[in-house]
Amino acid sequence: MIVPMKQLTLLCTSASRDKALTVLRELGCVHVKLDVRDGEAIRRSASAVAAAEQALRVLDVAEKNGTFAFRPDANSPVSAYTFTELEAVATQLEAPTNTETVNTTAEVITRLREEALAYQLQLRRYEPFGDVNPETVSALANAGLQATLFKVPSTTELPTEGLFTFAAEAGFTYGVWMAAEALPEGFEAIPLPEIATTEMRRRVDVADALALRLVMQLVDVAATLRPTLAAAVKAAMDQKTAVEVASNLHDADEIAWLQGYLPDRTVLDVLAKADAEGWGVVLKDVDPDDPNVPVLLEPPRGFRAIGTLFKGLGILPGYTEGDCSVPFYLFFSLFFAMLVGDAGYGAVMLAGVLAAGWKLRKSEAARPLLLILTVFCLSTIFWGILSGTYFGIAKEALPACLSAIPTVAWLGSNDNIMFLCFLIGACHISVARLWNAVLLAPNIKMLGELGWLGVTWSMFMIVCGIVVGWFTQPDWAWWLLGGSTCVILIPLIADIKHEGVNIGMLPLNVISAMGDIISYVRLFAVGLASVKVAENFNNMALSLELPLVLRILAVCAILLVGHGLNLAMGALSILVHAVRLNTLEFSNAKGITWAGQPYNPFKQPQQ
Repeated sequence: MIVPMKQLTLLCTSASRDKALTVLRELGCVHVKLDVRDGEAIRRSASAVAAAEQALRVLDVAEKNGTFAFRPDANSPVSAYTFTELEAVATQLEAPTNTETVNTTAEVITRLREEALAYQLQLRRYEPFGDVNPETVSALANAGLQATLFKVPSTTELPTEGLFTFAAEAGFTYGVWMAAEALPEGFEAIPLPEIATTEMRRRVDVADALALRLVMQLVDVAATLRPTLAAAVKAAMDQKTAVEVASNLHDADEIAWLQGYLPDRTVLDVLAKADAEGWGVVLKDVDPDDPNVPVLLEPPRGFRAIGTLFKGLGILPGYTEGDCSVPFYLFFSLFFAMLVGDAGYGAVMLAGVLAAGWKLRKSEAARPLLLILTVFCLSTIFWGILSGTYFGIAKEALPACLSAIPTVAWLGSNDNIMFLCFLIGACHISVARLWNAVLLAPNIKMLGELGWLGVTWSMFMIVCGIVVGWFTQPDWAWWLLGGSTCVILIPLIADIKHEGVNIGMLPLNVISAMGDIISYVRLFAVGLASVKVAENFNNMALSLELPLVLRILAVCAILLVGHGLNLAMGALSILVHAVRLNTLEFSNAKGITWAGQPYNPFKQPQQ
């Protein structure tokens, strides 16, 4: 269920505002309404969170020997260092011990690599000229010899005097013009570098060496420093929450107040604490149209693991939209099984889940995820057994222990599977329509949901009559469609002032209902594609004609890569198709927008 909420307005004296926040945090049940989301204190706390998170990313990049892109901001002294200053700082940097020193090290590494790249680009520009020293050119100028570097297309006729060439490459000739006169027409002057090219090469070498040394420092301390940085991230986030709540405790003369939400079951605790602290408290029912009401989802005990999936997908029903955990869990498990469709794959995934479960056996937080994955894997194994599918192996080639397991022969027909997909779709959508009808009864709008129920089943019969070879569409399916459409019109006409647009859209919505039923055929198409891909890789591996040793190695490689890729594609299809059927087709019928915001009470940080 979605836990009922109350809206809270809390009043205290301005002098006791800090104590009130402390006590409120100890209560740990009030979701504070954040009307104020900006301000100097909030920005500082957000920057602290970002800095702590960046420090963790720095360690990850260092351990993976990745590219450092942690540019210092304008306020960092590292951004203003000359190369000489940067070299001195990098030489003196010790192994980092906290967020600040990790980020400083990352900024210095980034600057060193940027400087090295910049000098490498300049060296590439002056490479045709050999070693170039601007001081030497200046000395020549002081002695009365004007020297200008140039490049000119190789097809250009060169003067015979006052010119020395160094190299010809990429269609250009490079040289120096030793004359007081201006360069001849068509010659491009090359400006002198700020420092000698020999110094550039030294700086490239120094920058690369220092950057490498600092990266190795990060790698050396990563294992011991990561827990400290993780704790710093959590502390920064807790501080940010406290600052946001404090910013939303408004002052009016000598009174401070804030608004929020709390579960019905915690009302007595809040009232008792308000009486003890001398607070003023106003409680009222939440406005159904209030988009800020948080959602505390508590599915039935056997289905609570679905909350992990909701969190992972970043979805949550709105406060007034109902708890769809049970149908979501049941149908998602079925969709998972049909999309993967192979008992062998299910067994491989189950083995991985069990191995992870053993490794994470002491982690309470991991248990819901492991539980739901176990259910999905068992569902896949069960479906694979029913259809007799094991790694795409032909049934006649299966080992005796597997071929002896009873299967459902009915599932061996494509027409039957398509019929089953359409039937699942009709049932899935019907659950949503019947649920709405029960909630609306005895309101006249209930008739609209019953009408859509009739449309769903008439479309099921029409689609099956078109697609499924053996299905004969009954003549009364069209009468059911017409009658159901008329029933839908009753509540729309009764409230034509507000529902006039829906009357105009009704024909398109009825056609869309057919598309919703057809959409479930993806379960058949993706599942069949997975089986065919597995069969093709098996045939490819077994058709090789090689010496025995090479053949064994090649077969193993093809099977591992092929089935691994197929399994990965199955996982992707689950994210695309199983999620879609629940969050689009079913949710549109139920009226779920997944616009809920999670209940996040202001409470003491967990240790």
